[in-house]
Amino acid sequence: MVSSSAFAQQNEAQDMPPLKEAFKGKFLIGTALSYLTLQGKEAPSEAIARTHFNAFTAENSMKPGSLQKTEGQFNFTEADRLVEMAEQSGATPIGHVLVWHEQTPAWFFTEADGKPANREAALARMRTHIATVVGRYKGRVKEWDVVNEAISDAPDEWLRPSPWLKSIGEEFIAEAFRAAHAADPNAILIYNDYNIERSYKRPKAVRLLKSLLDQKVPIHAVGIQGHWRLDTPNFAEVEESITQFGALGLKVMVTELDIGVLPTKYQGADIAAREALTPAINPYTEALPDDVAQRHAERYRQAFEMFLRHQDVIGRVTLWGVHDGSSWLNNFPVRGRTDYPLLFDREGRPKPAFFAVAKAAAGR
Repeated sequence: MVSSSAFAQQNEAQDMPPLKEAFKGKFLIGTALSYLTLQGKEAPSEAIARTHFNAFTAENSMKPGSLQKTEGQFNFTEADRLVEMAEQSGATPIGHVLVWHEQTPAWFFTEADGKPANREAALARMRTHIATVVGRYKGRVKEWDVVNEAISDAPDEWLRPSPWLKSIGEEFIAEAFRAAHAADPNAILIYNDYNIERSYKRPKAVRLLKSLLDQKVPIHAVGIQGHWRLDTPNFAEVEESITQFGALGLKVMVTELDIGVLPTKYQGADIAAREALTPAINPYTEALPDDVAQRHAERYRQAFEMFLRHQDVIGRVTLWGVHDGSSWLNNFPVRGRTDYPLLFDREGRPKPAFFAVAKAAAGR
């Protein structure tokens, strides 16, 4: 049974413009589409995306492991579907991601005999992958997350000791951007990472971005993922990061926004992180209490009011998923939880957070 408050919210939603209309002239408002949505098996998510969002990102379907599991054999079925859906809906297709240490097949870094590939081989494979993928969507995919999560979380390291760093060296980042620019000179190219809006990691991000700019590398924007929680990070810290990144002459994209409500010890987005499932860290298996839903809505209101204060710098805000049931946070960093991080519930109904965001856009 749908509660009277749910009916009231549905009626209120009908009287409000779609989010993409509410944010028109401010910045793009986007969402990430799952495997199932791009396979045509998640009609509610597709309907919400087409109605409310004007930027579409493939959650997983354009990562190297999805596009080129075996060297030279590309599978563009779901990626093509994303671009077609976006174009049909008047939305901007976003490419995610060209170079990452996760969801990238080992063949990029190894030879047939199992030995590590030399620098020239790894660099050639990276360039070929980027040229093929970006070249296929030249003029259609408007923005690319070129390199993802290259900065280390460790206090005594600058760059993550990834297979890319080990195979090619620090210049793999610059070379990836150059290859993407060569394949589509008009695409907006983004460096994307988590927690770079926080004080412990921001200086490393500024160092990397300045280095790329000093080398005349074609980078146009920095992506703050935005995997946040009810109590972290401090938005004053985030706002300072937006200011510092913008001062470099770069656009700022919020690329993977969600606000989780469940307790966790882990703060970050490294997909290798895992915690054990216990009842104490999965408290809302039946429904989200109203008071928590209101705190969640208030957190979203504060976030979007911050984005709107910096709309001269921010080019896009993308929610990482369409509705709560499709969120990766149901399985990260703990598998099998019930989280409520997005603007729409598991039935596709707008939540208090949706109305908070819509009202922020309207200046209310």
